[in-house]
Amino acid sequence: LLQTLRSHDQYNTTIYGLNDRYRGIKGGRRIVMVNPEDAAALGLADGAYTDLVSEWKDGVERRAEGFRIVHYPTARGCAAAYYPET
Repeated sequence: LLQTLRSHDQYNTTIYGLNDRYRGIKGGRRIVMVNPEDAAALGLADGAYTDLVSEWKDGVERRAEGFRIVHYPTARGCAAAYYPET
């Protein structure tokens, strides 16, 4: 399950900065936060890059490419990324 977030320096879709001091994320917003245990089980290294791909019953693949993996204490089975990048 992917949840979308706003960063500290963001109001709706207006982005004022690339760092998120609430979560300690620096140097960019094209990231996906993944629980460290989930990442280990999936072989996803912190700092590696991946694509986000959805599955839905309509059969249409939706893809967002080039997200940096950040190990972050999200709930197991859930990931988080910034909106509107996702």
